[in-house]
Amino acid sequence: MHIMGTQYDYTCPNCSQECLVEEAFVGQNIRCPSCSKDFFASPLDNTSPGSTPTPPGQAPHLTVIDKLPFFKSHRRKLLEEKFDELLKAGHIDDNAEQVLVAFAVSINLKPSDFTELRQERFAAEYEPIKRGIEASMWLTDEDIEAQHRLEEKYGMKANFAGEAALCRLIYLLESKGQLPTPISTDLMLAAKETAYYNTITTWHQTRVSNRGYSGTSVSIPSGISGVRFRFGGYTPIKSEEMTPLSSGLLYVTSKRLLFSGDRRNTTISLTKIVDGHLYADGLRIEKSTGKPDFFSMAPVQGRFILGLVGKLK
Repeated sequence: MHIMGTQYDYTCPNCSQECLVEEAFVGQNIRCPSCSKDFFASPLDNTSPGSTPTPPGQAPHLTVIDKLPFFKSHRRKLLEEKFDELLKAGHIDDNAEQVLVAFAVSINLKPSDFTELRQERFAAEYEPIKRGIEASMWLTDEDIEAQHRLEEKYGMKANFAGEAALCRLIYLLESKGQLPTPISTDLMLAAKETAYYNTITTWHQTRVSNRGYSGTSVSIPSGISGVRFRFGGYTPIKSEEMTPLSSGLLYVTSKRLLFSGDRRNTTISLTKIVDGHLYADGLRIEKSTGKPDFFSMAPVQGRFILGLVGKLK
């Protein structure tokens, strides 16, 4: 009885089919079970006899491998090992990047394979920080310090834009009372009125509509040809629906919420705002008079607007 030992995945260079090779046959010519042609099962050892340890503070010596694995995932594994080796020595600076790119080329990989590996490692470590920012809608000073440490470690810059930038403004506003930098606008603002933020949105209000009628009636003859008496009646069924009124830009100024739309405009004085409700798809503004207004937007935008309103009032 033959007992199977450790097996490795290889890809036949002739037919591109994967096959399993036992450890005892690694480093020998193997016959592919699919096309029956021979190929060399390259060993996975990436060290060479007589190599010397890497002196402290220096990049590891680049070892050229004589016989490369056919399977790309095995060569990718060699690049990952070299990447970790340099990372333990410090961080991925320009010198380390040149060494890793040269090593990738020496094992028949592309420089882009190193770039992808670095981005994957950076993203994996940045993900917990990102999730914390998204959950709290705050980008704190500690988050920025952790981000800078990762940028130095991997020699790359994070994309500090979009919701992350808005989360930073929310943190500064809510924790330190710091207003954002005023923005310029073509709108004709009042004297001493300053605009702080704008966003694309659709303005909605509730509208009442009739949905048929309910009720009963009875019809009886009147004794006159063509005339009948009807008793009872029907009542219209009314319902409220959220109705889009116009699409455009919503501005937050020092005195009001100002909506400039493609069909209609509206203005809500900050002094008339009595409450605000944040939803997954927008912001509801309750006023001291009139119907509530609903503006579609992401929750992080709605929270920033509510924070601005609270600070400016």
